[in-house]
Amino acid sequence: MAKNNTPICYLCGDLIDPNPLQDQLKLSRDHIPPKQFFPKQIRIDESLNLEWAPSHKKCNNDYKNDEDYFYHSLYPLVANSNPVMAQTVFQDFKRRSHNPQTPAMLRDIFSSASRTSSGGIILPSDKGEINVDLVKIQRIAGKIARGIVFLKSGDYCPETNIVDMRICENESEAPEMYQLSWKATSVESIYPKVFSFKYFPFLQGYYILSILFWEAFMFCITIQN
Repeated sequence: MAKNNTPICYLCGDLIDPNPLQDQLKLSRDHIPPKQFFPKQIRIDESLNLEWAPSHKKCNNDYKNDEDYFYHSLYPLVANSNPVMAQTVFQDFKRRSHNPQTPAMLRDIFSSASRTSSGGIILPSDKGEINVDLVKIQRIAGKIARGIVFLKSGDYCPETNIVDMRICENESEAPEMYQLSWKATSVESIYPKVFSFKYFPFLQGYYILSILFWEAFMFCITIQN
């Protein structure tokens, strides 16, 4: 929450000096969710006015690589659940391929694919299971959830205040606590085909969030403040 009209960084909780001595301490507008999650063609066609929260430049930059990883590594879930959006995302990958980091990241991600599922099942020759880095994935999901809480309540929530997080490929997988919270709130979104969420302040100091990405998978997250 802003103090004396000086914004705080929603990622670290410190004040953002309007005239900092270091460039990395300048104000950075951090989009919630990251702007790249909206493929460029969608941003152009829809003229989206994306929401943002104040952060230090250095705090924002600290998450960039993991945001790239989140966007690329979870593409198979989009391809499985939402083929139409998957085509749009894939075209965005092709656009970004001029950046040498993108092909390298994709090679690294897909090189982890295994013909054997996590349950020990041998998959068909045209199928594979990708082993993603859950720490990176959860770090970004948590960052987005913390950003939503900041935008809705003005409260700073450190990463350590996340008390529950799980990914669900369909609504029926969501725990009962989250499903019950849906009855007390409504969907919020600028462009639901890419990103939408349900936000429910529960009792005193708890926030229950259900965040849907690309209409393909959901993160259920509870934050204590």
